[in-house]
Amino acid sequence: MSNATNTQNPALPLPQNFWMHALVMLILLLLLHLALTALWICAVFQFLWMLFVRERNIHIAGFGAQIANWMAIGAGFVSGSSDQKPFPWTAWR
Repeated sequence: MSNATNTQNPALPLPQNFWMHALVMLILLLLLHLALTALWICAVFQFLWMLFVRERNIHIAGFGAQIANWMAIGAGFVSGSSDQKPFPWTAWR
């Protein structure tokens, strides 16, 4: 691992309301855990669907992609790499 500083993404300043930011981080960590559980359920249903129907269910695949996007935004927020909050603080994407 390199100890060189990342010049492409300099450190973000601390949020103005640090404690509210921390509370949102904790809530998001719980929601990320629930999202991972939902993703597991989608994966099992998709597997069973493909096993018996022999094709992908586009609704499960689309929902899985939406969960993945939501989790990516949430992970960016809780890791401190972004101040962008996911749903329910913004529109579902």
